[in-house]
Amino acid sequence: MLVSPHLESLLGPMEVGHLTVDDGTQLFYQLFGDPGGDAVVFANGIGVRYPGAARQIEALRPRCRILCWDYRGMGQSVMPDPARGDISMQRHAHDVLSLLEHLGLERAIFVGWSMGVQVALEAIRLQPGRVAGLVALLGTCGRPFQNAFGGPVAAAVEGLFGLLHRFPALAQGALDLGVGLPGLTHLVLSKGLFVGADADREVFDADVRSVAGVEKALYTRTLLALSDHDAADVLPRVACPALIIAAERDYLTPPRVARWMAETIPEASYREVAGGTHFALIEQTALVNGWLLELVERVYPAPGAADSAGDAASAARTAARE
Repeated sequence: MLVSPHLESLLGPMEVGHLTVDDGTQLFYQLFGDPGGDAVVFANGIGVRYPGAARQIEALRPRCRILCWDYRGMGQSVMPDPARGDISMQRHAHDVLSLLEHLGLERAIFVGWSMGVQVALEAIRLQPGRVAGLVALLGTCGRPFQNAFGGPVAAAVEGLFGLLHRFPALAQGALDLGVGLPGLTHLVLSKGLFVGADADREVFDADVRSVAGVEKALYTRTLLALSDHDAADVLPRVACPALIIAAERDYLTPPRVARWMAETIPEASYREVAGGTHFALIEQTALVNGWLLELVERVYPAPGAADSAGDAASAARTAARE
């Protein structure tokens, strides 16, 4: 079971659908929240399906329409040729832009977590007018392992992915063990500082189940594609409001990279989760969601917000004169 009853309650009603795009890939998507609300796209980490965003969907759904989708070849989305089909970050961006067109959504805030940040930046490259705002949540603009570790270590990590791509049964065996022993998986990863001990276990376990369900040759091929991808050239051209969120103990997409991204994007603000890891979105949920809602309010002001702000300013001036 991918989603527990408790997570179902956080997500609220879910609409599902599918779209076949130009290369024959059938994309499955999920919609949450207010059908008439302002559009938000949530681009997940590699292999992670919609439950990974459950805590963020819970916060956004009272006023937003949230779109999630299964990356091509992952979850329920089916590719005609997963061994050779295009799984580049630009192709994933093309997929979600096709979904927006299909659903009649003109513009959306893109919230990218981990790999999803790179997908969101490629969406800006392809169709900047469709991206109303950008949230780079615990991710980077590209070349994540080079940016995180540099030279020899990055080469070793990428070499390991190449090995797993040639022998996918190794990766599958490890993930099957992780699903079968979720407590041990969380313990090992938290000791390695990849995820915090305080992470929401229901969401984390759903993330592990999502990834375990992906065909591993495709998964490692996608890992290699994201490790080689670079959208740094897009950053100075981001014309929408942007929020860059980093975590103090995120060694995969470290704060120094996030700060540089925030300095390079013209309208970006920077926030950092003290003590957080690459899974800070399910560790310090209230803090992260508060920042997300601030960006949503900046891009999509609530009706009457400008009038209320003007009234408050006028009252302050009157009080000052008196």
